[in-house]
Amino acid sequence: MFKRTKVTDGTATGQGPDAENWDGKEVGFRKKSKVPGVMITQYIEKLPEGKSHPDFTRKPIALTIQEGKFAFFKAIVTGDPKPTVVWSRNNGDVSDPARYQSKYDPNSNEHTFEMPHVKPDQADTYKCFAKNEYGQAMVTVVLNVIEVGFKMTKAPQQQAEVANCNFKKVLKRRSKVVPKAEEPEKKEGEIDPKFWELLMSADKKDYERICAEFGVTDFRWMLKKLNEMKREREEEQAEFVKNLSDLKPIHINADGTASFELEFDLLDPSSSIYLYKDGEMIPYTKELGDKMKHCLRKVGRKYIFSMRDLMPEDAGFYQLDVEDVNMFSTDFKMVDFLVKIQEVKAMEREDAVFECVISAPLSKLMWFGKNMPLEQGDKYDIEVSEDKLIHRLVVKDCMVVDKGIYAACAGIKSCNAWLVVEADKGAPKGKKTARKTTRAGGSGTDLQKVAQEQQQILDKEREERKEKIKAAREAAAEAAAAEEPEKTADSGAGKDKGAAVKVERIDKTSVAATTTVAGDSGSGHSAGKASGGAKQDGSHADAGGGHSAGKASGGARKDGSIADAGGGHSAGKASGGAKQDGSHADAGGGHSAGKASGGAKQDGSPADAGGGHSAGKASGGAKQDGSHADAGGGHSAGKASGGAKQDGSHADAGGGHSAGKASGGAKQDGSHADAGGGHSAGKASGGAKQDGSHADAGGGHSAGKASGGAKQDGSHADAGGGHSAGKASGGAKQDGSHADAGGGHSAGKASGGAKQDGSHADAGGGHSAEEASGGSRQDGSLADAGGGHSAGKASGGAKQDGSLADAGEPGITSGLSDIHAIRGQPAELTVKMNTDCDGAWFKDGEPLKSGGGISITKDANIHKLTIHSCRDTDSGLLRFVSGDLSTEGRITVGDVPEFDEDDLHKFSKPVIVRVGQNAAFKMPFQPQESLTVSWFKDGTELKDGGGVKIVREPNHSRLLLRDCLRSDSGEIKIQLKNPFGAVEATSQLIVLDRPGPPEGPVETVETTSSVIEIKWNPPKDDGGSAVTNYIIERQERGHSLWTKLGDVSAEKTSFRDRNVTHGKKYSYRIYAENPQGLSDSLETADSIMAGIMILSGPPGKPKVVSTSKTCINLTWTPPEDDKGVPIIGYQVEKRKKDTNQWLALNAINEPIEDVNYAVKDVTEGAEYEFRVSAINESGAGDASPPSAMACAKNPNMRPCFKDPEDFLVVRAGNSVRVKISYEAEPPPHITWLKDDEPIAPWINVINTEGMSQLVIPSSKRSDSAIYTIKAKNSVGEAFFDVEVRVTDEPKCPGPVELEQTVYGKVAVSWVPSPDQELDDRLYYVVSQHDSNTRMWKTVADRLFANTYTAHNILPGIEYHFRVYAKNDMGLSDPSQSPTWGANSNRVPISSNGVSSMEISFERPPSILVPLKVHTPPKGYQLYMTCAVRGCPTPNVSWYLNNTCINSDKNYYITNSCGVCSMYILRVRENDGGEYRVVAVNSLGKAECSTKLTVRD
Repeated sequence: MFKRTKVTDGTATGQGPDAENWDGKEVGFRKKSKVPGVMITQYIEKLPEGKSHPDFTRKPIALTIQEGKFAFFKAIVTGDPKPTVVWSRNNGDVSDPARYQSKYDPNSNEHTFEMPHVKPDQADTYKCFAKNEYGQAMVTVVLNVIEVGFKMTKAPQQQAEVANCNFKKVLKRRSKVVPKAEEPEKKEGEIDPKFWELLMSADKKDYERICAEFGVTDFRWMLKKLNEMKREREEEQAEFVKNLSDLKPIHINADGTASFELEFDLLDPSSSIYLYKDGEMIPYTKELGDKMKHCLRKVGRKYIFSMRDLMPEDAGFYQLDVEDVNMFSTDFKMVDFLVKIQEVKAMEREDAVFECVISAPLSKLMWFGKNMPLEQGDKYDIEVSEDKLIHRLVVKDCMVVDKGIYAACAGIKSCNAWLVVEADKGAPKGKKTARKTTRAGGSGTDLQKVAQEQQQILDKEREERKEKIKAAREAAAEAAAAEEPEKTADSGAGKDKGAAVKVERIDKTSVAATTTVAGDSGSGHSAGKASGGAKQDGSHADAGGGHSAGKASGGARKDGSIADAGGGHSAGKASGGAKQDGSHADAGGGHSAGKASGGAKQDGSPADAGGGHSAGKASGGAKQDGSHADAGGGHSAGKASGGAKQDGSHADAGGGHSAGKASGGAKQDGSHADAGGGHSAGKASGGAKQDGSHADAGGGHSAGKASGGAKQDGSHADAGGGHSAGKASGGAKQDGSHADAGGGHSAGKASGGAKQDGSHADAGGGHSAEEASGGSRQDGSLADAGGGHSAGKASGGAKQDGSLADAGEPGITSGLSDIHAIRGQPAELTVKMNTDCDGAWFKDGEPLKSGGGISITKDANIHKLTIHSCRDTDSGLLRFVSGDLSTEGRITVGDVPEFDEDDLHKFSKPVIVRVGQNAAFKMPFQPQESLTVSWFKDGTELKDGGGVKIVREPNHSRLLLRDCLRSDSGEIKIQLKNPFGAVEATSQLIVLDRPGPPEGPVETVETTSSVIEIKWNPPKDDGGSAVTNYIIERQERGHSLWTKLGDVSAEKTSFRDRNVTHGKKYSYRIYAENPQGLSDSLETADSIMAGIMILSGPPGKPKVVSTSKTCINLTWTPPEDDKGVPIIGYQVEKRKKDTNQWLALNAINEPIEDVNYAVKDVTEGAEYEFRVSAINESGAGDASPPSAMACAKNPNMRPCFKDPEDFLVVRAGNSVRVKISYEAEPPPHITWLKDDEPIAPWINVINTEGMSQLVIPSSKRSDSAIYTIKAKNSVGEAFFDVEVRVTDEPKCPGPVELEQTVYGKVAVSWVPSPDQELDDRLYYVVSQHDSNTRMWKTVADRLFANTYTAHNILPGIEYHFRVYAKNDMGLSDPSQSPTWGANSNRVPISSNGVSSMEISFERPPSILVPLKVHTPPKGYQLYMTCAVRGCPTPNVSWYLNNTCINSDKNYYITNSCGVCSMYILRVRENDGGEYRVVAVNSLGKAECSTKLTVRD
């Protein structure tokens, strides 16, 4: 169980709501919200029923917006009672109603925070608080404001901020590619910065294209410089991202948007991502893609930038930065169409071509067909010329369905044209025509000429760029050669060299520093060393202040000229030059992380260290003539010290911001040597004087030490009273004068210097975490420790002239410090004095003596306090006092962390999991203060995040590794560490997986006609558990089935296959198995044959059985000697006459199993010879002798007809087609006869090879006859008769009469059908219906007479008869007989005078359900219905455009119980119009109508 942790809201002042409404000190319980990023604090543990704490259902969304726009955040909160919502920001207040407005919409329940005309100073992290009496919910959201342009009113403000060192506000985020409006005028031949940015983001295959575009021809120079720039860029990128990959340049998508993408992992998820276009930042959104033009989406590790609504002005150079480092650059170009695609008219099965020419090379266009993107494939060919200016789309094998609009898109430019496909009218119906080899379409212009002209224009522009670059380089070389005699020692790290060079540096992280010097080391970007040159003529040799991670130092001169170190940005050292003539040697105060020191002079001229920004050391120069040696007060994290003088002039250390040391200079004439009181984390000490003048240490804020200087004349040497966390004590003197300790705060010791003349030696109290000690000199003067702020020690220095360094009085050379002692272990504290003197020990102000586990000893000048067994009561502040001297240190007693033995034993057991499972480790321990818990895997510390989850509780820690892989196996270690020591516990993680595949290759140990033995090696990785066995499978060559042969134990890595057939080849694969499953297989590289190769002898000579123009039939005999190996088939080869090449007609793995074969791959009229080889398991054997030469042609034969039909029935009006196939050689003469007479002229005869067809377009009954086909050639002739009968559905028979001749029999007779005389195949069908069964049944069929006798006619039953006429076309309508039976013999009953009222059901017709409007497509079927009522039953007629269609065969009309239907099988265009239904009976008439519209 996890305990609830009570927390206190830690909202700082200025970050939360007003104090009067929100006290920020409510105690509650942390709760988890369903919305990520929401922090909820619940004030009571159990909520009342129906009540709830506040929560966000919609949180505000981060926003990046341009200055001056309307910015707003929206949030929706829930909670009962209704929460109160308050907005705030981290750095500032939101009380100004003109700039901040909070609104609430009760309808949508939205809380809105609005900022009209947003300004850059409103960019901040904002918080939204929702609170009620049961809890509080809080969420943060970031607002980024893109500043527009340069404001004149901001220039003075920025200068003031520079003076106050507030660089964060001065720096304005910029891209390295300058906007066009701010782009400086390029020098002749200067390379565009876009060139390098594009190269660093491009693939190597694109280098040549980019160089050609920018006119760069020196590829070796380009690659060398590119590699240097890439190394610098990768180092910068490594500070913010990792795994940068998959850089895809910008391209146009099918949906009309443009996008580019890349993949990387942010080291800090809160890092900001910026987008630039042509050097200007552009706003984008992450979630409101429909409201802003630009969008940046994250999908896993992938970041996708996209923009919609493309316009020509969207073309430009796009960059993506993380914080201040560029990650990706891409160029978005707009091209135009010089020649657009044109309309193409193609015949069916012909290829269609669309082609165009564009204005700039492009590797690929987007092609669309009928609004669908097209890709290279079986249907489409996409072609691009070598110069990438001509693009073609080929639509292969056009069909009618390919008709439509096709388009080519290049960015936002596009052109489209129609493809019209016309059907091939000459193609035979019902058959697919052969594909055509022609191409239709094209632009109609000389595309090659247009492309060449455009290429010439592009080449000319490229050559002009090359000439400019070449001319610029030659001019630079000439200038360098002209200036060479004037320069004797000048080395530069910059980009430009000359007599006067202006160095300007602008980037995202620093302000511009501009200096104009003579003979400089250039201020270029360098990771090495930039040093000034050495001169002998007095001219300047300076080290420029460029961006450097190395060292920039001034030059050394012999003539007294100036050697300066420029104050540029440096992570190295910038020091002034050394001079012998008294001229200046200055260290510039630029931005540096190294050291900037003044030069050393011998003539008394100034040697200054500039006060620039530095993280190194800035010290004044050393002089011998008393002139100034100053250390500038710039920003430094190093040391700034004053110069050392011998003439008493000033040696000052500037009071700039420094994290290093600032010390005053050492003088011999009594003049001032001051250490400026600037902000420093280093040391500031006063100078040492010999004339009694002041040597002061400024009282600035320092974490180092400030101590007074040591004097020999009795004058004051004071230490300023700065803030220090150490101790300040007075110095020791020999003349009785004061030795004062400044009242600063110090955690260390600050002591004054030792004097020999009785003057003051004071120690100042400043903030310092370092030690300040006096220097050593060669002239016998003092080397003093400056009075800076220090937590260490300041002592006198050692001299080289034989005298002691202020050792005339007792002093502490080694004092006490804070220690941590282990409980029960001994501890020893030692103090070392410079003389043998007594001292006393105190603990927490109480004196200590030997005894009670404590021993105090003294050995000469060494004093020791020993605690034999430390206890908790021994903790405290120990102090040693000897006279006026004292030192102190704190001892803390505690224990090293430890584990419980049982817990340690449990933890040491290995954790075993399967692949994909989670592994968990837990280690309890005793709660302790200052305890650090760390987890390690194989010596590498694990961090929380990704698949690693680390939970730290007061009494235990847990480690969870999610979705373990096999590679996660290893040693897991937990470490507990506190100030007293560390303890570790080790366990093992074993991740089980199926083993790896056995190691190959598979070796063949033995192969015989009956045995194959193979061998392999165990797998490298057993998956964490031992391999139990190996499984072997086999596949016979030519088969697809793998068969399991068995398995062998893990100790055996070989297998003997005894079930093999001699001559056959086999493949094997082996699996390793462990408890987790099977490994991947190891398969033999080649098939293994059982035994040796035995080939069959040659078969007999092939014989030609028959020949035709399409086929030659062969036969042969098996080989006489098969060598004892069964033959599985044969291979046939052919050779054309007058050639030497034999061509195989079948593959060896597809043998011919029979001893005959029909060769169909022949050319009519060509002569061939053939040979045959027998195939067994070893392969194809020797070939047979070749056959006799055979010609592919048909033999002479008498005409004969193949399976003809001798009878054909056709409905009148339809076409008659009589097809007769025949065989004959040579082709015969065909003649058709009708009843032995020549056929009429309107009858068509179509003769093709092997078939003759007789066609009557529209047949009539008179076309019924016997048609004879006659085929005659030189060999003979043949005849065949076909009877054609043209008929129609018969008309119904006449009236039916019934007559009973004998009891139980009724004679049925009818009038013959009118078609009986015209159709000798017409007959009659009789159906019967009785009142008992009430079903119609056929009682007579195929009656050629006009009478029929019905049997079993019973009295009392009604009978009805129907007579149909039937022929080959079908049945006629029936003729109905009168009723026979009971009803016809009924006797009427009289009413005997009783009258009765008659009821009539008769009524005129009426329409119950009218017709509906229909709009069917052409060729579709149609049903049209309505409902009619009336008595007697009305007669219903259908009309189309006032024409009755009841008898029209194109319409199927029915009337079933008043439901009238009309059905059209396939709707035609002439079926459209007004349809009307008219119902008529004796009492009246009714009608309804509708319209039918036929769609295409």
